[in-house]
Amino acid sequence: MGRVFGRLFRERQIYHRADGVVRFVKLSSRTQLVMAVVMGASLLWVAYSSVNVVFKEQIIVSKDQERRDQEAAYRRRLQTAETAYDQVNALNYIYAREFDATITGLKGQHDALRSLVENKSAIDRRIEALSETLSATGAPGGKQSDSTNRLMIDPVGREPTPRQSRISALRDDALRGILEQRVAEGIDDEVLADMRSETADLSARQVVLMASLEEDMRKSIREMAEILQHTGIDVATIVDGYRLAAVTPDPSAEDYTGQGGPLIPVTSVASSTTYFKSAARIDEIMTEMRTLNTAIENLPLSNPIAVRHRMSSTFGWRWDPVQKTKRAPHKGLDFAAPRNSPVLATGKGRVSFAGVRGGFGRTVEIDHGNGLKTRYGHLNKINVRAGQEVNMLDVIGLLGSTGRSTGNHVHYEVLFKGRQVDPLKFIEAGRYVFES
Repeated sequence: MGRVFGRLFRERQIYHRADGVVRFVKLSSRTQLVMAVVMGASLLWVAYSSVNVVFKEQIIVSKDQERRDQEAAYRRRLQTAETAYDQVNALNYIYAREFDATITGLKGQHDALRSLVENKSAIDRRIEALSETLSATGAPGGKQSDSTNRLMIDPVGREPTPRQSRISALRDDALRGILEQRVAEGIDDEVLADMRSETADLSARQVVLMASLEEDMRKSIREMAEILQHTGIDVATIVDGYRLAAVTPDPSAEDYTGQGGPLIPVTSVASSTTYFKSAARIDEIMTEMRTLNTAIENLPLSNPIAVRHRMSSTFGWRWDPVQKTKRAPHKGLDFAAPRNSPVLATGKGRVSFAGVRGGFGRTVEIDHGNGLKTRYGHLNKINVRAGQEVNMLDVIGLLGSTGRSTGNHVHYEVLFKGRQVDPLKFIEAGRYVFES
């Protein structure tokens, strides 16, 4: 290295002449080396500066593009997050609307079903009360029945056990009704599908329960119709009379205009579903059941004597008890019992006559409406007056032997449109209400 530098940087002498004067400058090896280093460093710096100046703009442009790319990526990620947030919010809003619509629908169905059940229970309680009242007088002979069974008392009841295919069909129908009312068209994610499926199952179970309720009411209607038919009178006339009274306002009750009951829509989409069709049908059946129940409540189905007694004469032809050699028609029933035994009203009504009537002696007549009347003859004492309202089993008088009579008894008649009919059929019909 020394020899190489020695050859490259040999000592040199520089002569300089100016204005006739010659000057001598000596350059040593060290001086040349220092100058070479300085010149090399300067050249390197110039080269670096030149490259930096040339490529600086490209570097700046590259850095700026990189920054813009990062900003664009960040904005894309932010936009994606905002879009996802908006989608979640929109889906939550759809969930909330669908949930509110489902809850509203189920609440309407529940209210309709609850009202039907409550109305059915109210009718059953009326039948139960009538049954207990009739059982107080016992059988026509004055004996209490040992049977505690009830033909018509089955308040709402049993959980139905229909076939699975029927439940599936009802569920499919309920699901179709729910899909027709969905608020989010085209959105069928798992959450909404599960909610609609559960709602359809619940609606189907409610329809099955209503089917059981309808079956119970139809059974009660058949039994009540059989009771009415057993009386032997024109059932259609009686029922039509109470049906007309139910829709005709009472002129004496102008201030009593309260009404109520569940709203069963007939113009909305829901009205086309099986549920609301069933509810509307059951409401009509319940109206018929209520009419029949009212008719039965106003029939004279009880026995006029509650104490132990004997039926001394039946309805129809008999030997006359006074002129024993003659046969004559007997238009009622005779119940013999101890003197001053209580004589009871056999049904709810208004006293139309209370006084002495020919061979009947002291007599009470009660108008039960729709052409039905009852007559109680040969009383020893009358406890009511004309125009008085009486209920079943109210004491209207005391048993005696006034008028054309051979002994203590009450002559009991049932009249329909002015014609006597067999009272025993009414008493037996009353027994069917509380006996199995």
